Amino acid sequence: MGAASRVNARAALYSEVRLTRSFSEVLLIIVVATLLALNMLLYAGRYAGVIVGEHAINGRNAAASSATAATRAEQDASDALPGRFVASQGRNHTLPYPVKPGVPFCAPNAIASDCYASNPPSSGLHLPVEPLVPLPDGHRLKIPPDPGVYDFAIPREAIPHIEEHAGVYVGYNCAADDCRATVERLKNVVTQEVSLGARVVLSPDPDLDPDSIGIAAWTRVDDFPASDYTDARVRKFIKAHSCRFDPETFCPTTPVN
Repeated sequence: MGAASRVNARAALYSEVRLTRSFSEVLLIIVVATLLALNMLLYAGRYAGVIVGEHAINGRNAAASSATAATRAEQDASDALPGRFVASQGRNHTLPYPVKPGVPFCAPNAIASDCYASNPPSSGLHLPVEPLVPLPDGHRLKIPPDPGVYDFAIPREAIPHIEEHAGVYVGYNCAADDCRATVERLKNVVTQEVSLGARVVLSPDPDLDPDSIGIAAWTRVDDFPASDYTDARVRKFIKAHSCRFDPETFCPTTPVN
C-alpha cells in the first residue's frame, strides 16, 4: 500500500471513530434526557397530581383538602357535637419532656396561649414527638401515647398531642369504690372502641376533681362526676370526635368505627 493510500485509510478510520463517538455521545445525551424527564414526571405525579392509573390520588389537592377539613373541625362550635366547645389555643410545642414547671391551667377569664383553657386540655402547648420518656413513677412512655388503656398517669402536656393526632383523651380520678367500679366499665368501652379503630387514650388523671371523669378532643371537652357516667355518653363522644380533627392525616379514609 502506498503512502497516499495509508493516509487515506487513516483518515477514513479517524472519521469512522469520530462518527462512532458522536453517535455514542448523542445516545448518552438521549438516555440522560429521558431519565431526567421520567424523574420530573414522577416528581410531578407525587406532588402536582400527574395521574398514573385510574386510582391515582392528587397529593397536593389531598393535602389541601385535609388542611381545610381540619380548619373546619377546629372552628366548629356547633351544639350538635358532644361536649362543650373550647376555642383552639394553637398547636405549638413545648421543650422535650420534662417540662418544668409545667403548663398550668388558665385562671377563669384569663385565657392565654401559655396555659390550658380546659381540664383535660383540649388544644394548646404540647410535648414534641419522643420515642420513650421515663416518668417519675418508673414507667416509660412514648410521646404522644399510642391509643389504648394505661394504668398510670401521663404527662399533662402530652394530652393535646394525642388530640392533634386525631385522638380522644379520657381521664379519671377516683377516691371511692363506686368510682373505681365505674372505671372498669369505662375501660371496657375504650378497649372496644380502640378495637374498632378509634383513636382513644385512657389513663388516670390526678388533675381532675376526685371521683370524676374528663373526656377531651381537639377544641371539645366533657367532664362530669363519675356518678353521672353512662356507656352511651362516652361512646357518643368518642364516635363524634375520634378522627374529627385530623390535620396530620392519621385516620383512614373510611374509619372502621
